Amino acid sequence: MAPTSRSQRQQSRASFHPSSDTATYRDLLLFEERLKTNAAQLQRRKYRYQLFLFHLLIAIAFLLSEVLLQTSFLDIPYTNLIRKVLPDVDVGAENLKPHPYFASGLLFVLVTALLLFFASGMYAEKIAYANRYVPHANKALRNFNMYLNVRRPPLRSIFSISPFLFVFHRPNQLRAPSPTQRPSNAPAPMAPIPPANSPRGELIFSSRVDRGFRESYERYRAAFERKRDGREREERGKTWTGRIANKMPWNQLANAPPALAALSRTASGRGRGSAVGTPSGSRRSSPMPRPGTRDYTAVRNID
Repeated sequence: MAPTSRSQRQQSRASFHPSSDTATYRDLLLFEERLKTNAAQLQRRKYRYQLFLFHLLIAIAFLLSEVLLQTSFLDIPYTNLIRKVLPDVDVGAENLKPHPYFASGLLFVLVTALLLFFASGMYAEKIAYANRYVPHANKALRNFNMYLNVRRPPLRSIFSISPFLFVFHRPNQLRAPSPTQRPSNAPAPMAPIPPANSPRGELIFSSRVDRGFRESYERYRAAFERKRDGREREERGKTWTGRIANKMPWNQLANAPPALAALSRTASGRGRGSAVGTPSGSRRSSPMPRPGTRDYTAVRNID
């Protein structure tokens, strides 16, 4: 009896059976939407500051050519500016030359702004933090057997037809398996995480989580995303540009599988018949967000 009880304890410790009811799916979906919304906001902010940094470097390079190489590209915008600001002044047909220290002064200001951008911590806060958000979140989610997958498919899989294939053709050769065998006591290699099905990312679970719970939650999430896409499609259809966009092939809605039609009945039935989930008294429901917030809108869409 002792080996049997020990194996049962190890199996219960290795697997995790959360409660499969609609309330659990709703709270988990709200938590996932918050993670994806925060990640998307940080990425958009990072792109804005990266664009600002790129323009700043372009302007510094342009002014360096004016100061060091003595080019006259700055004369053209300077002359157009004078003609628009002072239309009564006759500047003639030739381009005006700014003050000799004008380009040097602008270069000094831009270089100072670039140094302050890094010294004040703005780069670490606006750009570097967005790159660390998902790894830090996954480090915390690892204790809960979850992982926020934001991987995107490679460009070569999106653009399957490339003109370089006609010039540099590579025949597909099957590689022979290696004759060396892996020892029996060595751990199995980890399977790579596939790209996410959604462009915003998705929350995936470890194999330790019950498979029935994972499949039910994926169906619940797919139904919610289809419902949200339908609402966004209706909002776009109120304008003529939105109606044209809805007719595009990439905005066409796919046919709903039959399993999604009876999703609520399946989830509620599993919640009543489940006996391995967490006790109802030990589980606390998430607090309702306040009206007017982004999370409150997400909750209404989930309902």
